[in-house]
Amino acid sequence: MTVQDQFNYRKQIFDDAIRWRKPDRVPHISNFALWPILDYGVPLSQACRDWDLMERVMRRFIETYKFDSPGFLVGLLGNPRKMNDTIGQGYNVIDDAAGTVLIDDMDLLRAEDYDALITDFPSLMWSTLLPRKYPRWSEVKIADMKLAIDEFVRYQSYMERIKKACVEEYGLPLIASQYNLTGFELLFNIFRGMKGLAYDMRRIPDKLLEAVEKLDFANGALDKLFDDSLANEASAFGFNTVILGHNMLSLTQWECYEWPYLKHVIDRAVAADSTVYIFAEGVISRFYEYFTDVPKGHLAIQLEQDDVFDFRKNLPNVAVSGGMTTRLLGSGTAKQCRDYAKHLIDELGTDGGFILCQDKMMSYIRDASPENLKAVCDFAADYRP
Repeated sequence: MTVQDQFNYRKQIFDDAIRWRKPDRVPHISNFALWPILDYGVPLSQACRDWDLMERVMRRFIETYKFDSPGFLVGLLGNPRKMNDTIGQGYNVIDDAAGTVLIDDMDLLRAEDYDALITDFPSLMWSTLLPRKYPRWSEVKIADMKLAIDEFVRYQSYMERIKKACVEEYGLPLIASQYNLTGFELLFNIFRGMKGLAYDMRRIPDKLLEAVEKLDFANGALDKLFDDSLANEASAFGFNTVILGHNMLSLTQWECYEWPYLKHVIDRAVAADSTVYIFAEGVISRFYEYFTDVPKGHLAIQLEQDDVFDFRKNLPNVAVSGGMTTRLLGSGTAKQCRDYAKHLIDELGTDGGFILCQDKMMSYIRDASPENLKAVCDFAADYRP
């Protein structure tokens, strides 16, 4: 099979899975973060400052473990450390001894900043948010900024090289042609944090909603993607997003701050006969009822802590991604991992609607043993249910 043949085949099995057609085999998607670097055997602080090294890490991972899509791995370490070194530390703390990257709690945006965000967000970024993120911001010279920009360009070049290699050298579809976060998720993950949002939802809910709408991805640019049928032929799905902030929301808050924007993008995808892939970090089962009316064949949800079999019972109209546990990958035997992968595929994937994936974003070296991971990858690539 040529690389193009492999690519076309993988695109087809992903499409069969989300469209609920019986596939030739179940697709297997990568949900990895820092683990490939640790498996390669270099310190995290070195890898995230050397994009040639990162390319070698990525290529080894792709060549060793036979996934059908790199998933979120292409965006690995999307906050270039050399750039941050030039203009200030930022919020990431790398611990090479523990093999971790920690993120400090953030308060970039404060309650009194909402008016400025709503009125002129770019101006707020440059005048207030960036100086808060980088304590040395006021001391940064033009030469420092040039070095930071040069580093960001190198990072972008690495990203383009690895994306191109996935498609043209390895025959791997990228996860989606369009990726973005809802306005609430941007506030939760980047600008305001859990503590600040918990305060805002109770004290200034109307102002928070205005900010969510200002930052929301469901805008004209996204509509154009679907209206013009601009789905990228290099991708498995039309649109991808990640949700995490829903874990702190009541049903009423979900209906106000998160669901309308997810529903909008799902509705636009259905109207354009496109597809949406949502990674639901944490627990999403409280909100299953909101997805019951989504037409079959347009939505896949990747689970983290929810049970894939319970999901199937509650949402027989939505494809499910996940199931392969870190418990087995990290401490089970290769046979146990293969047997469980077979169980998942036989129970969930024989008639479409299932994508095999890890239940966590693999970040710690003990999340998987190389032998177990390779056993599952090889099995999934060969097994025809």
